[in-house]
Parts: sequence; structure tokens; C-alpha cells
Amino acid sequence: MDIKYTINAEEIFKARNSSLYKYGKDFAEIQDVIKKIGSKPVIDMVSDEHKALTDRDAKEIAKLGLISVELIRDDPKKFLAYLNSLVVIDLSVLAKLVIHYQLFGGTILELGTEQHHKKYFPDIKHMKIVGGFGMTEMGHGSNVRNIETIAEYDHQSKEFVINSPTPSSTKFWIGNLAKYGTHCVLFCKLIYKGEDKGVHGIVTPIRDVDTKQVFPGIEIGDCGPKIGWNGIDNAWIRFRNYRVPKENLLNKFANIDDKGEYTCKLPTPGKLFQNTISQLVFGRMLYICGPVRVLNINLKTVINYALSRRQFGEKGKSEELIMNYPSHYQVLLPMLGHLVAFEIARDSVIERLFDKNEEKLDETNSIISGVKALVNEYNMTCTNKLRTFCGGNGISSYNLFGYFRNEMDIFQTAEGDGAVLYQQLSKFLLSEYKKWYKKEGVTGYIIKEVQTFLATSNPIYTHSRSIPYILSNEFHHHAFSYRFEKMRSIVIEKLSHSKSKKMTFMQSWNDTLLYIIELSKAYTHLYILEQAHLSIKRCTDPPTRQLLNDLIKLYALSSIENDFGFYRNYNCISAGQALKISEAIKELCIAIKPYALDIINTDNSTSFDIPLAKDGNYIQHMASRVGIPFSKL
Repeated sequence: MDIKYTINAEEIFKARNSSLYKYGKDFAEIQDVIKKIGSKPVIDMVSDEHKALTDRDAKEIAKLGLISVELIRDDPKKFLAYLNSLVVIDLSVLAKLVIHYQLFGGTILELGTEQHHKKYFPDIKHMKIVGGFGMTEMGHGSNVRNIETIAEYDHQSKEFVINSPTPSSTKFWIGNLAKYGTHCVLFCKLIYKGEDKGVHGIVTPIRDVDTKQVFPGIEIGDCGPKIGWNGIDNAWIRFRNYRVPKENLLNKFANIDDKGEYTCKLPTPGKLFQNTISQLVFGRMLYICGPVRVLNINLKTVINYALSRRQFGEKGKSEELIMNYPSHYQVLLPMLGHLVAFEIARDSVIERLFDKNEEKLDETNSIISGVKALVNEYNMTCTNKLRTFCGGNGISSYNLFGYFRNEMDIFQTAEGDGAVLYQQLSKFLLSEYKKWYKKEGVTGYIIKEVQTFLATSNPIYTHSRSIPYILSNEFHHHAFSYRFEKMRSIVIEKLSHSKSKKMTFMQSWNDTLLYIIELSKAYTHLYILEQAHLSIKRCTDPPTRQLLNDLIKLYALSSIENDFGFYRNYNCISAGQALKISEAIKELCIAIKPYALDIINTDNSTSFDIPLAKDGNYIQHMASRVGIPFSKL
């Protein structure tokens, strides 16, 4: 493929950041201020010092007055743009701000009423109070419905009496609270007249704002050293007959009035639960933004290094750039394709989340769950591989691979473990199929199965070795759609078979679980591909559209290649076609390789002092960082 691309940096940047593109000035504004504060990745510091530094830097940023809970309500994209700009600081500081403003403050915004907003928002803005999010317990993380902390209403005193009745009910991993936090939104089972009313949120004071003394009735301690986020003071907390006023109940949906009567505006306990944990959806979206940004940073480092590091070569000639080895570029460049596809998917879920379309809320939440799980899984795999692409230099903490690996590892389980999130998406997909089947009936099902059979038996689809066809968006969409529909068919068949064996729903679900997860992954890839194709159509600059299209082709074909086992097992791709797909990937990589650095540099919104990621002279930069007197050599 002899292709010459034209790099229009502004147009490519716009395509890669469409959702927040118009906030570029705000983005730059806060980054300029942040540089004066001087927060940067902490790679070697005692935990208590790190936590003190994190608390100090977070409060310095709060003093700027740019970030507030009101901004989440009035201009959530601007709020998100500010958070994205803060990736340049130590990620523990960013995590502390997210916990405080989005999880703590955002929950009060979404579940509280005007009285709570007036009382807490001014102090949250400037971090006069420091908030945490008290959901996870030692015995329950993803299964929030079964948390054990209880808050029993005492009408005589008009207070909630909070208790941790079992060892497993101990609140655990509660960020911002072990040393510096003053309040948290505590999630607990509300007990009213002896009846469990389900999970509710209560604003719970932990320490005196002035003296920082922990209130009687609360036991609290630090969860200790962690793989990452060691600047966050994660707490374990236990309660013994601890009382908070009735007014602290976040009562937008459920309330206890002055007469002591409990009322709920929502029709079912399930609906109340969904609204109660609504802030997790925003958090999951943030856990898409972070890994995508880090994948960009690490790719930039490795591409720069690959275009300056030389190794081996023909006798009598200069050593070869490692970027020119197929074992390097045929692994590295598909990651670049994935990065651009993930950036487009990220922007898509941002638009969906802030659209506030109630009819599509379940669909949006489910899609965000699938994308969050897939992006984090991919990012962690790539981080490890990208480190090895820098050899011994990748081991140096100064190049931040270890830092990002540790900081991002947490993202895989925070706000939902991947396996749980994939199941949430699959449940939605199966419920939607059930609605479709109820409408179309057996006739519709037979027609769909026949169409699938004809598609997989069509020699054009399964045997064509034509490179133009293999590179076509039509082929990629067909392959992704087939994978999703086939996995759905397999899951339905297996669930039905388990039901015929008199298994309970839980037994049949678990018996099919691995296929259920693969169904969710297949749909998520399809969703990402479809959003990418829509983005390409919206691009008005022809050279940029061509480049984006080829990057997405690289994403699509490498995804198919990684799943050759599935496609071959179900006769969707012939052996000859599979060989041609690998050949097409190689040709795309060769075409894109000369432009890789220009492409990755179109988004320079995040920069770190990484020796390998600088101007191609990695030897000088590494020497300077470790104290080698380079000027005397």
C-alpha cells in the first residue's frame, strides 16, 4: 500500500477529542495554573508524606475556585475538561479531587435537595470540608444491595442510629477519610420501624472540621500501603450507635417527614436503588477517560523511543531503528488504532451520559459498563507490553511505566470489576432481545437465523481474499456484527438448555458465565466500531477522514485477528482469508508507520517530563535525569 497521508494536526485533534474540543481554552487555563503548584507524579515517597502532599496540593487546587459541584450541574463537560487537564499532576491528587467533588459532592447534588446543596456546596468548593464516598465494605463491593451497615431511625430523637453489626460490614477503601476527611456520604440499609427500606445515602460527619478529632462512636484507621494511589488516605470505618440528624438523609427520592412518616417517590425498591447509586455511572465514565489518556501518554513515549533507539543491522551500515522491525511496529501500530477508536468511544459515552435521555438511561449505563471494562483490560495489557518495548530503559521509574501500571491497575476494579460490568451489559442485551422476540416471535427468529446462515455460507464473506474487500468497512462491520449475534445465540441456547435441566436462574447463569462475558465483549467492540464509523462520516476534512478511516481499519482487523479462533471455529472466516487479513494488517502498519509520531503528537494536551518521550535524543535526556555529566562526554 503506497499511501501518503496529510497530517492536519488541528483536525485530527478535533476528531480525537470531539466531545470536549470546545473547552480547549479552559483546559489550557487550568494546566498553566497547575504548573505553578508543582504537583507531579510521585514515584518514590513514604506513604504518610505522600498523603500529606496530596492533601496540600488538592487544597491548593481547590483555592483556585475553578472546580465546584455546581459545575457538574451547570456545565458537566467543563467539569470533565478540568479533570482531564489534571492528568498532568500526581494521580493521587486527581483521585482525591474526584472523590471529593464528583463522588461526595456529586452524590449530594443528585440525591440531596436544596437544603443539602446550600449547606454543603460552599464548603465543598474550597475543601473546608473534605468528603468521601462510603459504599464499599469488607464483605461487599459490587453487590451493593447486600451491604450490611444499618441506619435505624429513632423518631423520638429524630436521628439515625448507625451501626456496623458484623466484621464484614466494616466500611473499607473509603477514600479521603483515614487522615484528612471530615464527612462522607454513607450508604447503608435504612431501618424504619423494624423494616429494611433498602440502601440509602446519609451525609455523615466523621471529624470536627476545626480540631480534626474523630467523633465518638466512630472507629477509623488507614487501609495501609497499596499498589497505587498511595497519596489517598483510604480508610476502614466502623460505627457503634453513632447518631446523625434526620436532615442528613439525602431525601430527593425517599424521605422521613417531621411526623416520622417514610415516603418514597419511586415505584419500586429497585428503582430507588438504581437512583441511589447513580453517581457510579459518572465515575465509570471517568474510569474510561483515565486509561485512554494514559494509553496515549505511554504510546507517545514508546513511539518516540522506537524512532530514536537503534539495535542491530546489516554489517557495515548504521544499526536499524527498532521501529522498523515487524515484531515492533506490527504490535505497536494496532495499539495506535485502538487508541483512536477508544477516544471516539469515550467521546460517544460522554455525549450519551450528558444527554439525560431517561428512555435510554439503562442502555447508556450498560454501554458505559462494557466500555469501561474493555478499555481498562486493554490498557493494562498494553502498558506491560509497551514497557518491554523500551527494554531496560522502560524499567526506569522516570519513564513512568511502573507508575502508570500501578495507578491504572486500580481502575480495573474501581466502580465495578470488569466481570461484573460485562454481566450488567449482557443482562441488558438479553432483555432487549427478549423484547424483540416477544414482538417478532418464532417467525422473526427463524428469519434472523436463516440470514445469519446465509451470511456465513456466502463465499464473498467467508472466503474472499481481495485486499480491497478485506479493508472495507462493510467487511469489518459484518464480522463484528456476526460475532455479537453468534455469541448472543450461543448464550440464549445455553441458558435454555440449563433451564431444561431444572437449574435455577443463578445456576444456569453461572454455568454460561464465560460465554456471557464474551457476548458483552463482542457487543462492546461492535459499539466502538459503529461509533468510529459515524465519527469518520462526520469528519469534513478529506485527508483527516482518510487517515482516521485507516486507523479504524487497523483497529478492526487486529481485533478480528486476535479472535481468529472464534471466526474459524464458527466458519465465518476461511484459512486463506485469515492469512490475507494478517497481510492487510502488515500493509496498513507499513503505510502508517512514517506518520505515527505526527499522529500521536496531534494531541499534546498532556505532557510529562519523561526522558524517552522527548525530542528523540533519549540518551541525553536519560543521562541528564540520572546525573551523567553528558556535556563532558
